Amino acid sequence: MIRQDHYHFIVIGKEGVGKSQLISSLTDKDALSSNLKGSTVSCEYYTKDNLVFIDTPGIVFDSDSETTKIAISSLKNHDLVLVVIRATNIDQDLGYFLPLVQDKKGVIIITNWDRINTRLAQESVEKLQKESQMPVIPVDARNLTHAQKSKIFASLHNPGIFLKQKLFHTGISVEPKPTILEKKYLGVTIGMILLFVPAILSVIGANYFADYVHPKIADLLSTPNTVLSTLPSPIMDILVGDYGLISMGPFLFVWAAPVVVIYSLLLGVYKSSGLLDRISIAIHPLVKRIGISGRDITRIVMGLGCNVPAVISSRSCSSCSRGTTISAIGFGSACSYQFGASIAVFSASGMTWLVIPFLLYLAGTSVFYTRLVSTKKNRSKLNVLVIEGQIFFERPRFSSIWRESKHSIKQFFKMALPIFFAITFVASILSWSGIIDFFADISSSVMGFFNLPEDAVLAVIFGSIRKDGLLLLAEPNLINSLSPVQILTGVYLAGILLPCIVTVFTVIREMSFRFAIKMIIKQATAAILFTLLLAHSAKLVAVFQILS
Repeated sequence: MIRQDHYHFIVIGKEGVGKSQLISSLTDKDALSSNLKGSTVSCEYYTKDNLVFIDTPGIVFDSDSETTKIAISSLKNHDLVLVVIRATNIDQDLGYFLPLVQDKKGVIIITNWDRINTRLAQESVEKLQKESQMPVIPVDARNLTHAQKSKIFASLHNPGIFLKQKLFHTGISVEPKPTILEKKYLGVTIGMILLFVPAILSVIGANYFADYVHPKIADLLSTPNTVLSTLPSPIMDILVGDYGLISMGPFLFVWAAPVVVIYSLLLGVYKSSGLLDRISIAIHPLVKRIGISGRDITRIVMGLGCNVPAVISSRSCSSCSRGTTISAIGFGSACSYQFGASIAVFSASGMTWLVIPFLLYLAGTSVFYTRLVSTKKNRSKLNVLVIEGQIFFERPRFSSIWRESKHSIKQFFKMALPIFFAITFVASILSWSGIIDFFADISSSVMGFFNLPEDAVLAVIFGSIRKDGLLLLAEPNLINSLSPVQILTGVYLAGILLPCIVTVFTVIREMSFRFAIKMIIKQATAAILFTLLLAHSAKLVAVFQILS
């Protein structure tokens, strides 16, 4: 609980300026946010002695995002301000923030100082400090020295007053070096390829890992499986039955876990280096045609790690496109649990290559679905990418990468594993009790509609509730009876029929119950239609061949 005698400093700045990293360096506490623009989506509190730093979301001027509204609203309620501006764009940032903090007390911190640390720049800052009569401290937030920390704390205990607006001109402006991503057509192509690289590398890495580990695990479990199979039911069913913990558990560890870990680490590199933001700018001209912006794509890609933080981070999206972004996350942004489970199913069938057509179909239908649910306004040529300041590449450090990755990885081992084992436990009991056979009988017509066997119903049900539940398709008797098209159909239907229950609750909290219900209905309708198309694709091909 924060004591009332503490000094509360509201920390404001544009997106990506390094506020969170600065506060982390000052307080010796992990920043909860990153180098990704818009990664702080609510006010976060850090305490150091008698100082409280309130980290606000980055402000994007001319934006109607929830995060910008939160930052501006929070500023009105505090008289002590820590203004953080970028060394490469000092004049413009001061022009934005000085009118907002007039008559308040505070300190000005200039980040990214390592990019312009010259004698001329130092003289300009000294002149700025003299003219503004404010403490102005240039720093590299990632390498804050002891002397800089002491100077900042001393200034915070004796802040200056932001007087009536006055224009200050240092003449300092540094543009980031252009890269191939800034090329008009080639940049879009490279950007789209880079979006899929983490998924591709995750599959390759999981393949290598499984080829090495799976035979060893199979050998280790052969004897226990033989012994446990002699136990009475339902104990035997729970442990080594068709849906048993030991029967299906290895698939989660051998396939799903490597995908989660590899993808999370690679996405951490993208985010901490600034590459993900560069990609969002590069592909914006293409994706705006389906009703989202380049910055929305970064949130959708985050959903490949976990849908929940991706939905929450959509607060930094424009209010016009936020609903479309959330719908796209729920539909096509297969979380790492779902992605790993899908690969495990393909592996169990002996046809790991199915991941390629699966991803292509998922991506294609996701684009089409996003286009359907977006508004005409979002697809307008006037839909420009609103983003503040230049984006510089940063050399990613392991600490930064791990900070970006650890949440998804920990969530997998703390939440996904227990829930998966709970699902297999329930499925084993249902199988032993005959309830699965009952469900299969009453749902035979429904599954037949999708060209799937009756036994697939449980995977579809559990997969709709919790994405790793689709691993039930890997049950040996079931998977060995399916054709490649049926396997694709089962994985696709179980994965996208509904957003997982945790995602639904998050959407209700972030948007509204009404929005969540409408989203579920739209997604279920589209999923059924797309699945029917996939399930009967062989017949459609045959018809086209006859007609041609």
